[in-house]
Amino acid sequence: MDSGSKIEQISEDTSAIKEMFSTLNIKVDTISPIRLGKYDPTSSARRRPVRIRLPHTDAVADVIRLSGKLKSIDKFKLVSLSRDRTPAQIGYYKRIKQQLTDRALAGETGLSIKYQLNISTEFSDVDTLDTENIICEE
Repeated sequence: MDSGSKIEQISEDTSAIKEMFSTLNIKVDTISPIRLGKYDPTSSARRRPVRIRLPHTDAVADVIRLSGKLKSIDKFKLVSLSRDRTPAQIGYYKRIKQQLTDRALAGETGLSIKYQLNISTEFSDVDTLDTENIICEE
């Protein structure tokens, strides 16, 4: 991809993101989109994901909280938003998910994963978290 088309892509991404945020009534002045993955000109079927850097954590929380509303808007119904997770956080979730599966196979019912607000930012070492308090009965 040449630099001209890269600049055009960034401009298109920024415009689409601003439109999406406007639809959600989120006011963010600075948006820095970055396309993830390797560009493959032969594969146009699937677009690469975009990482967005926002100026403050309140904006991130607002975007994630309101992202469910996008499913009811035709233009954005295929858009999926999530927080960026570290490899440690991904591993932690996999361990919790496996515990949930093991307990369900052992016959326990009505279990779910309880998401705690800002668990990823409150704990720097996710290995120290008590996993028993994360899986709870519904």
